[in-house]
Amino acid sequence: MPFQKKSDFNLPLDGIKSFILARGLEEFTRALEKDFFAEANVQCQYNIKKFRADLIVELRCNYRLAESLHYYNKGNWGGFVKNDGTNLPKTPFSESYQNLYALNKGAVDIAEISLHFTDTTLVVARIYEQSIPEQLGAIIFKISENFVCLTKGLTEMPYEIFVPVFEDAPQPCIEKENTEMSYYDHWGLYFDDNVNHDAMVYNLETKKLFKEDFFLLD
Repeated sequence: MPFQKKSDFNLPLDGIKSFILARGLEEFTRALEKDFFAEANVQCQYNIKKFRADLIVELRCNYRLAESLHYYNKGNWGGFVKNDGTNLPKTPFSESYQNLYALNKGAVDIAEISLHFTDTTLVVARIYEQSIPEQLGAIIFKISENFVCLTKGLTEMPYEIFVPVFEDAPQPCIEKENTEMSYYDHWGLYFDDNVNHDAMVYNLETKKLFKEDFFLLD
């Protein structure tokens, strides 16, 4: 078995439980810290239904989002190559993840990654298998491309950015891993004006912010 699982007689009904170790996890965590200049924490949950480890990745970055984008655009932050997501070459991030994937015989995936900057937090949720390793570089590219609009013309920084969000859930329960879902339609932004906490939706196609009901994948 790829994982050292611990016994748990209080298994929750969703079929997910914590487990001790994924092979190569320490090396992957160190690679994240090196690539993102951050303190990394990776939590593992073993998904019995999928027979895989779901990783919750948290990166604490002691700098602002704009600084990360500056170095991203210079090609030396995040282990990415500046690219719109098409024809992506191998990068340090993709190679370190692929090493982890291979060591665990494919039974591993990133369920969520959060990047905590000094001025905002970016949260990216999985929408289909391997969607975060596959799309994270392109998501950072889109943040850089839309930074002025996301910050209301550089006047206000959202304190949280959720990627993606979906308007008006058509059903009470939605299939989480759906390849028809897109990271590049709508994002959720939270602003704090010291009086109210405003939740807004950003439309990447129109580059407009608007107030609308939305739901998050969890």
